[in-house]
Amino acid sequence: MPPSLPQRHIASAVSALVALLVLGSGTYYLYHSLTTTRGELTSTKGELASTTSALSESVERSDALEQALANERSLNATYETQLGIATNKVGNLTKRIQTDKELLEKYSKVYFLNENYTPQALAPISPSYTVNPSKHYSVHAEVSPFLEQLLKDAQDSGNPLLVLSSYRSFTEQASLKSAYKVTYGSGANRFSADQGYSEHQLGTAVDFTTASLKTTSTAFATTPSGKWLFDNAYKYGFVLSYPKSNTYYMYEPWHWRFVGVALATYLRTTDTTFYSLDQRYIDTYLVDIFEK
Repeated sequence: MPPSLPQRHIASAVSALVALLVLGSGTYYLYHSLTTTRGELTSTKGELASTTSALSESVERSDALEQALANERSLNATYETQLGIATNKVGNLTKRIQTDKELLEKYSKVYFLNENYTPQALAPISPSYTVNPSKHYSVHAEVSPFLEQLLKDAQDSGNPLLVLSSYRSFTEQASLKSAYKVTYGSGANRFSADQGYSEHQLGTAVDFTTASLKTTSTAFATTPSGKWLFDNAYKYGFVLSYPKSNTYYMYEPWHWRFVGVALATYLRTTDTTFYSLDQRYIDTYLVDIFEK
């Protein structure tokens, strides 16, 4: 029989075997845990990739919606602009239809106003601004605020003006012209219009004078009040109808016609006269004739 191993050697061998078994079991557990973790990590990466892809798709959809919204807003803005333009055109057309087209026509031997024509409405002129306070003077109701402001500002500036003549009906003009013909004969045609051709029938023409003159006179142009009027009338929508060298009547520095601030300003800045403009161009100002 082989010699028996010492008891202590057997014990050591058993301990070593047990240690190997324990170590192997731990290594296997560690390996298993690592494998499991790797699987879980791979799964997490897959989920993350899926989530990232979904997020990317959401961002793309969001960008697409934002672009669509921007396009819609741009389209709406275009529609609003077009609607505004259309509304403005309709408004202007309505105003033009409602505004008396006669107000900017070239009378004075060009166009004719019949005996039935009267302004849409007339307003009285304050007696404090007239040559004869006991007499009734009136102008087109829409012109009245502009005239009253002009007269007030002239007075406040120390250059008071008085109204010598304003609205005259067809019949009144006929009577006046007849009286002038009796006195001046054919010479009356140089300074007085026949009935139907007078700007005064429109209710927008005014003859101005001063307290010292109290009549129509070319001397009016040299007075402080006359000079103030020449410098400032356009601000209130008035223009001189018959300046020097006009082809209609003699020079009338007292006779002013309301044509609206816009047209009066244009004539002033371009040094142009009302009767030198083409009627079609003048008519473009009709819509805004009473705008301040």
